[in-house]
Amino acid sequence: MEDQKYFNNIHRIEEIISQIDAGKLPPDEAKKLYETGRALIEECEAILNGYAGSIEEISINASGP
Repeated sequence: MEDQKYFNNIHRIEEIISQIDAGKLPPDEAKKLYETGRALIEECEAILNGYAGSIEEISINASGP
């Protein structure tokens, strides 16, 4: 479930970047999209940080006692 949310967020971030880069948005709308993009990036970071604990646990278990 988190995987799909992560990839959906990445796709939305790419769309936001394209819209802002096009330079056709009014400043207020560009600012709102930027803020939305930042929130999506933070959400992606949280998802990745959630996996970091799992990866560390796998590494510890793989090295054995």
